[in-house]
Amino acid sequence: MVKIDIVSSLPFVFRMATSSLEERYLRLHSLVLSLTRVLKAKFDALFPPDQLTKWSPKDKDLKNAKLSAYQITYVKTNRDSSKFDISLLVSLLRNFCYKNDKTHPLWEELDNDKIVPYLQCEIAQIVRIRNLRNKVCDLT
Repeated sequence: MVKIDIVSSLPFVFRMATSSLEERYLRLHSLVLSLTRVLKAKFDALFPPDQLTKWSPKDKDLKNAKLSAYQITYVKTNRDSSKFDISLLVSLLRNFCYKNDKTHPLWEELDNDKIVPYLQCEIAQIVRIRNLRNKVCDLT
């Protein structure tokens, strides 16, 4: 089982930028890419790639997962998790990999400050990644 550890999965970013704004952008971009790789590894561990190629989800299940029409089409036509972004991975993890816990209150938390630091369950880690990505996207 893949354990999610945000801190150790962040790459070291060299200070190559000429301006602080460019440097900040490069760091944030690197962070989002790293976190996406972490979620892909978790998704692949819970939903192996060979299962994904055979998976034929029902439209109803995908709509209940609150996927957009674009995401539904994308899932049906792309059977490779390496092409999934953070938003799609979080939705798939919640609704298909953690379906017994999909109503857990942590999924609805939008503020990482409200998730106690010592809470290290996998859902908390996934939600932290999602929230961090959302915060980064709001800053750019």
